[in-house]
Amino acid sequence: MQQILLPFGSDTADEVPVYAASSLASRYDATVTAMFYPRLPDPVIVDPMSGGVVSYDGLDDEIEAQKADAGKKIVGRAQKCSPPLSGEKLNVDMSSLSNWRQVGEVCRVYDITIVARSSENPHWQTLFEMALFEGGRPVLVVPQHCDRPFGDTVGIAWNHSTETARVLALSMPIIKSAKKVYIIEVDGWVHAGPDGVMLQKYLLGHGVESEFKRGEPAGNPGERVLEVAENAGVDFLIKGAFTQSRLTQMIFGGATRAILDKAKIPVVFAH
Repeated sequence: MQQILLPFGSDTADEVPVYAASSLASRYDATVTAMFYPRLPDPVIVDPMSGGVVSYDGLDDEIEAQKADAGKKIVGRAQKCSPPLSGEKLNVDMSSLSNWRQVGEVCRVYDITIVARSSENPHWQTLFEMALFEGGRPVLVVPQHCDRPFGDTVGIAWNHSTETARVLALSMPIIKSAKKVYIIEVDGWVHAGPDGVMLQKYLLGHGVESEFKRGEPAGNPGERVLEVAENAGVDFLIKGAFTQSRLTQMIFGGATRAILDKAKIPVVFAH
């Protein structure tokens, strides 16, 4: 894991998880690119093919004002991290994106993208889904005010699915660097596929020892996963996203939605 993307806008510069990016960069000797996206006021005309802005009276002045404010905040917060995120470890890109809907595309050339879960800014979910479904790379969702180290005790929410297998493979550097790894299974929450014993053998083939933790088959499986993870002292969770359709999860609920909404620890997702 060498290239970390931290997208931010004028509306998120105060809450984007700079500490989490700094922690990952320090742990893996990686570089963080904090990439600015303009939040375009309405009404605007956007080219559906390129995603670029066609016209807006006074747009340039507004974007420049957003850049000046947001860029200053990001650099200031990065310097306050321990260790500080600066120099060669921080690249602040203020010009690559013309609007926030391009974030999903640029994720494709980064090892991981970091998004903050926000109780005040509803746009974070759209940003997460663009990165998840358009980027094809892992997306790390960090709860607000998460300023403690993570990654020593990793939990894998294993339901045998393709999505979980994908995030597992993409997150192998995280798993290999952990001091403790738990395979978390919830009775009844499974798809057709390799069970936890086979996963344990796979991990051992990569030099990773792991232990099982099992949840009861009551209520939402995502909530059970979080309960098991909390009891085991997990500080970083790995989860395949939306193994059921998003529509099904919106109507009936689902593990991904529960974990997105309620996790107290960073969670890395892939689809």
